[in-house]
Amino acid sequence: MEWDCGCGVGALSGNHHQEMTMKTAYKFALLTAVLLFPVGTVRATELVTQKEISVSRALAGHVLVWGTEPASGVTVEVCSSDWKTVITSTKTDEKGHFSLERPATGKLFYIRVSAPGMNIYELRVRIDKHATQELTIHLSVAT
Repeated sequence: MEWDCGCGVGALSGNHHQEMTMKTAYKFALLTAVLLFPVGTVRATELVTQKEISVSRALAGHVLVWGTEPASGVTVEVCSSDWKTVITSTKTDEKGHFSLERPATGKLFYIRVSAPGMNIYELRVRIDKHATQELTIHLSVAT
């Protein structure tokens, strides 16, 4: 039970309580939305495997998204033939370019390209010093 001394304090006290309750409910709703939002927007990453063997003059090239947009910070790995062991890796620069040291052995190289929010791309590469170009890899956005 509230008392009123005639100075409006009782009414102010009731409004203050209601305002604090609303703020607490708002904060709780906001916290719930923040915690649940990432779960609702998780994208399913797919593995995309190129069937044909690519030919390149080096284990170097560009990674693009949306066809022409350079992808920076993308992980590019040379893997074992069963794709289970990473032999060496690097990240693309701000222009989407990467360059890997060619391992001492092997004629066919297994390359995996990955980035958060993107589908994983695997391809096999044969090095030919007479090839006219480096690799161009197109990543697709995970859905």
